[in-house]
Amino acid sequence: MKEIVLLLVFSIVLLFFSIYPAIKIVEFFDKNNKLSSFYFNLFTVIITILISLIGGLFLQYF
Repeated sequence: MKEIVLLLVFSIVLLFFSIYPAIKIVEFFDKNNKLSSFYFNLFTVIITILISLIGGLFLQYF
């Protein structure tokens, strides 16, 4: 349980720093396939959360 809480603490801090890369990744996909604004926003939120969780895992175990 302690490990999960520590991972979430690291991930919450990284949320602010992972917004810009997520927007750039979704813009790249939007260039190739035109996305509606709903899917653009949805993919941005999902990729932001994934990047922050991956960064939190990296910080916790390395």
